[in-house]
Amino acid sequence: MSFFVKLGILLAMIMASIVGTAQNATKKVYDMFEGKDGVSSMSLSKSAMSSYEMFLDDDTKDVLSKLTMFRFLNYDENDGQLTSQNVFDRIANEFNSSGYFTITSSEINCRGCKQQWNSSDALLWGRGSRSAMSEFHILLIDRSDCLLFSFFGNISIDDINKCAQLSDKAQITVNAN
Repeated sequence: MSFFVKLGILLAMIMASIVGTAQNATKKVYDMFEGKDGVSSMSLSKSAMSSYEMFLDDDTKDVLSKLTMFRFLNYDENDGQLTSQNVFDRIANEFNSSGYFTITSSEINCRGCKQQWNSSDALLWGRGSRSAMSEFHILLIDRSDCLLFSFFGNISIDDINKCAQLSDKAQITVNAN
């Protein structure tokens, strides 16, 4: 076998293990809480998300077209066995130990983000690079709830900022306190 074939096989195995780890980390987070008391979750495919396009501006439609799937998990400690802080910490530990990069609220250009988010109640992660993320996750804790929003596709920090601008225009606020 030539050197380049061996090198190609080696690189393919390395890339497969990296990609597989990323998919397994996200799957592990959702599987960790699936079917547990206090947990509600849902997934939307690209075709299901497209039905909301009529309510969106062009920038947001552009971002939505880059998404392949959306997932959501809500944990309510009033209905479950754990505290919402415990669930928040478990999810954060999984993403922090699985090769995801942290996104700070200062990278997101929305009026409310810098004022209302802090690292103790809102965490953001990406997978890939800031200009080409295959996954983007927002983890929030709010009183008795822990919420995880997961976006899959080919998105960037710039795309997220376009959606944040829509939030500003619509005067949508996020208060994670």
